[in-house]
Amino acid sequence: MFFRFVFLLFPTVFLANSISFTEQIKPILDKRCVVCHSCYNSPCQTKFSSYEGLQRGGTKTPIYENRLTGTKPTRLFIDAIDEQSWRDKGFYSILENLDDDNNSLMSMLLEQKHKVPLNIGSYSPEEDKLTCSKDLKELRNYIKEKPNHGMPYGFPELEEEEYTLLLKWLKNKAPDDTKKILTKEPKDLKLFEEFLNNQDIKYQVTARYLYEHLFLAHIKFDDSSDFYQLIRSLDKEGKKPVTTRLPYGKVNENFYYRFKKIESTIVHKTHMVYRLDKNKLKRYNDLFIKPTWKQTPTLISYDPIIAANPLTAYTQIPSESRYQFLLDNVHFFIMNFIRGPVCKGQIALNVINDHFWVAFKDPKYDETIQNKNFILNNQKLLSLPNEYGANTTFLESFDFYKYDNDTVDYYKNKNTLYQNSSHTLNLKSIWKGNHPNSINNDAILTIYRHFDSASVHKGALGDEPRTMWVLDYPLVERLYYSLVAGFDVFGNTQHKVLVRKYMDRLRIEGESNFLEYLPKDKRQEVFNSWYQGLLAKYFVTYTPSTNKSDIYFETSNLKSELMSKILEHTKIPKDKINYTKKEYHKNKILSKYTTKKQIEKSLQDFTVFGNISKFKEFSSQNFNLIYIRFKMKKEDFVYSVVLNRWHNNVAFMFVEDERLDVKKDSIDIIEGFVGSYPNYFIVVEEEDISTFFTVLEEYDNDENKLRKYFVPRNDPNFWSTYDWFQNKFYETDPIGSGLFDLNRYYEKTFQ
Repeated sequence: MFFRFVFLLFPTVFLANSISFTEQIKPILDKRCVVCHSCYNSPCQTKFSSYEGLQRGGTKTPIYENRLTGTKPTRLFIDAIDEQSWRDKGFYSILENLDDDNNSLMSMLLEQKHKVPLNIGSYSPEEDKLTCSKDLKELRNYIKEKPNHGMPYGFPELEEEEYTLLLKWLKNKAPDDTKKILTKEPKDLKLFEEFLNNQDIKYQVTARYLYEHLFLAHIKFDDSSDFYQLIRSLDKEGKKPVTTRLPYGKVNENFYYRFKKIESTIVHKTHMVYRLDKNKLKRYNDLFIKPTWKQTPTLISYDPIIAANPLTAYTQIPSESRYQFLLDNVHFFIMNFIRGPVCKGQIALNVINDHFWVAFKDPKYDETIQNKNFILNNQKLLSLPNEYGANTTFLESFDFYKYDNDTVDYYKNKNTLYQNSSHTLNLKSIWKGNHPNSINNDAILTIYRHFDSASVHKGALGDEPRTMWVLDYPLVERLYYSLVAGFDVFGNTQHKVLVRKYMDRLRIEGESNFLEYLPKDKRQEVFNSWYQGLLAKYFVTYTPSTNKSDIYFETSNLKSELMSKILEHTKIPKDKINYTKKEYHKNKILSKYTTKKQIEKSLQDFTVFGNISKFKEFSSQNFNLIYIRFKMKKEDFVYSVVLNRWHNNVAFMFVEDERLDVKKDSIDIIEGFVGSYPNYFIVVEEEDISTFFTVLEEYDNDENKLRKYFVPRNDPNFWSTYDWFQNKFYETDPIGSGLFDLNRYYEKTFQ
């Protein structure tokens, strides 16, 4: 009787104590909060993907800002180990009860949304000026000024049950129960830790090389549903992570390589899966341990001049082994520098076109590694800007002029190398991939840029792109170390500018490798078509060779024919929706749609004729990724609409808008999911498909016609729509999927 009386007096305490963070609270946060709060681009650096992130809280210091000196890193699970350490670094609590009503910053923002659920105007978390209120006074002023900015920010409020549960948990000091969860360790984990921690010098050098290439990986063991991260730890238990800024940073104490279970919610934008099993361990032995090295294995210096460049640091490991290691999981490594340490990066990504394909040199025909001295003799010409570190000086940031001169000399040396080669330059030198004749083959990769994010996919997706790259070993390594291993997201602006300008060189090098397969008198002409504009030719460095291509061409459209020949050589199929012949004729919109084939035929019409004016209107607003659900009576179909903006050139860092031509924008429609940041959801019922296609084709700027299909951020059914797409993603790709990010969802609300 007494306990019942106490319960009636203090129900919140009893209910909150029985609330499990893991079982009840975390699922709500994952579905409604982590979708915007999970990466470096999280507003106020608040990360809701783990209890540790909640406990850390927020800060007024944005990671993405211009700064003259590098800032101290604030990596969760690395740069501080407890709540007080984060307070010492300037982070404020969002969970702490701050008044007699047990209000916290987080609970007040939830309550504000509950009181004022209406979303009015536009919401862009990454662009809006948020105050990042650190106490009740600041927050109350913020709410008074912007009453429609409660949480979830710019989206519908939580369901009543979710809201009540979360509020009770917060008002009872947000207890945590995650430490009670134990999982079985994968059986192969110890085998890899023994390999990596072997004290033989050859093993130590190999382990360092592997770590620098896998430090961002989400490691997947076959017998575990969990993912792991490879870390360097000062203790054998893996509880004291090494805190160097970069993976090749010097450690002054003994350390151990350890696999640490990833406790945070998996979000797709940073989810890069790398599988480990006994076959992979054997492969490491075959590539790195069994071969005779060029010299007696020697420990490598941590001096940035050496460590920042793998072509300098790892000369003792056979180049063939290093390149084959990269090719074995080439989709993973390309994904690293397309999606790696940067969660937000329009300035970084405007160095590439919106859509292009990537192929690779076959190791047997890559003369840069077949000639044992070429890379060694050209080390100075292959230096990387990362050697200057996080605090690049203004003077050093203009060193791209040096790199331009180095580029010309390197091209000349490489052109001479191929001129003297016993191999003729033909399609045999294009790598055929790890899985020839398989739909999962990786001989060709497709890269899409989605304004300030990008994605990479196996196969030749989309229509024929404007440009294509061919990568050889030195280029793959420099791309990876420039944009991943050596890129410091906490570095100063000069560091990022120099890396961005160096990327110009690497892009053109990849394009140049492709152009070498064309007749020598046509290379400059095609290159010039990619760099239109009066100033472009003064900002790019291209040195075509006089080497002969041993490929016979039958048409005048040489670039297009070469791309087709490469697809045929690698046995990569052309995109069934987007890759069409010149004589393609438009089909009429059907009165009724009942099959996938019928839907895709009409979708193909839109990609060929590119007349979806509404979508092109979006592209001018940095909006280019849409997910469509066709709700059929028997089976639902999902497609991604990707808008590819036309750039006259990508030679400059700034004033990108002046180099766009919306009339030449193209549309690719891909089955399934592309990218991590959907800008819009569209839902079409089977009986409405014909009308939907008609509305798009005849769109006259009347947005009311779209309301039935387009799901704006303030739609009452937004969350159920999002949940469907998210669950469908999990269903179609159980290993590679993760939470989508909604930070870049279309900012405008429909009123």
